[in-house]
Amino acid sequence: CYHDTSKVTDELVQIILSPGLEPGAAEVFLEFICYSDGPLPEELLPQVKCPVLIAWGDKDPWEPVEMGRNYGNFDSVEDFIVLPNVGHCPQETDNSTFIWTPHKDTSRNY
Repeated sequence: CYHDTSKVTDELVQIILSPGLEPGAAEVFLEFICYSDGPLPEELLPQVKCPVLIAWGDKDPWEPVEMGRNYGNFDSVEDFIVLPNVGHCPQETDNSTFIWTPHKDTSRNY
């Protein structure tokens, strides 16, 4: 999920791995990846009453940016921003771009 593999450090691996070693973690992980329960974004976005900003990495190998663009069609989504050269976890691999992105247009409040 990391387009830039140089961002994958031993510390990051440990941070991601540690919770998975806790009792019950395997069941939670399987439930998450199977997504058998819970609402989908398509069900929730029509209910949102505040402006939504979606930022999506253009190198996401699991959920392509084209899929994300479809979320931009919902009335609650005011902006859909493509983050260049980042994968599925832009907040971890390019956090300076990810954090700065919503503030490019300071006339909006997200």
